Amino acid sequence: MVFTMVPRGNAPFNAWLVNGKQYPHGNEFVLQEGARYRLVFHNRSADAHPLHLHRHTFELIDINGKKTTGVMKDVVIIPLYGRITVDFIANQPGLTLFHCRQQLHMDFGFMALFDYV
Repeated sequence: MVFTMVPRGNAPFNAWLVNGKQYPHGNEFVLQEGARYRLVFHNRSADAHPLHLHRHTFELIDINGKKTTGVMKDVVIIPLYGRITVDFIANQPGLTLFHCRQQLHMDFGFMALFDYV
């Protein structure tokens, strides 16, 4: 998942994109119950982002290329221009919100819904 800030000129705030799109994303993030997923968060902005995945926990796999193991979270701060990899098991069927916890970022597109097949 790539996070990008798009300057909006004279508009009051910038837009935030997840994988090149603002919320909503349609059926882009569809999970299979019981499957293990690896998400790579790549922050292409000069802001740190506290990312939150509702109803799930994930394991931190690496932070900017440094391996880690056994650290379980549901929020992780992606450093500016940083990269973090996490693994999680899709074990909570239904709609699941994923978003930046900075409200202004969320208001301008930095969120997505995960769904289950």
